[in-house]
Amino acid sequence: MIRRDELNSERIEQLVADARKAGYDFFLTQEEREASLKQALDRYAPGEEAWVFAYGSLMWNPALEFAEASPCQVEGWRRSFCFWVPLGRGTPELPGLMLALEGGGSCEGIAYRIAPEQVRSELAILWNREMLSGVYQAKWVPAKLRDGRIVNAVTFVVDTSHCQYCGDLPIERAAHHIAFAEGRRGACRDYLANTAAHARALEIHDPYIERLVDLVAGLRGEDVEPSVPPARNPAPIALSGED
Repeated sequence: MIRRDELNSERIEQLVADARKAGYDFFLTQEEREASLKQALDRYAPGEEAWVFAYGSLMWNPALEFAEASPCQVEGWRRSFCFWVPLGRGTPELPGLMLALEGGGSCEGIAYRIAPEQVRSELAILWNREMLSGVYQAKWVPAKLRDGRIVNAVTFVVDTSHCQYCGDLPIERAAHHIAFAEGRRGACRDYLANTAAHARALEIHDPYIERLVDLVAGLRGEDVEPSVPPARNPAPIALSGED
């Protein structure tokens, strides 16, 4: 689980410095992250609320303060384990895989509404979490909430030119890495299991995720159980605070 206090600038700068010392020179500097956030905020009208679209760990561990959370769907993008992670939930010898959005299809997840007075501070925390290596590109997408509202939400799509990208990976090979890769943030299979469990709790059916769950279970000869309990209420919720 990622905590808010792990996402302050000092800790992130240390993490980036450690990664660069280990040879991962594609990690973004603080100035590059700030420039990316500024570019994203050019699409935001100051004084208004903002929405964030979550499709992976942000669904079950947002570490954001939000005013509302609602299941939603975006068109033109799909959930995909499509980039390598040699740190965190993997190692250089056996890298893990993480989710991003790739073009095509549709994706269901959660939209978080950020109150106007918290937009800049919460998005800064989000950028410290998601925009470390530059494998993501921030994009504003229309998201249809389950109650019918359509909102413009910022989300993270994969940069297909990035050195971590591996979007053409056969699903069987992806399952192998997810099944056995582990790092200092935990096992890659837990990331998959938590995402699958939370999606089911929200009455989201993703055949791609369920197929990977089955393959991983077969490779390990065991059921894949989430380490974080899924949400019990699939309806839209109005909460303030950290999950």
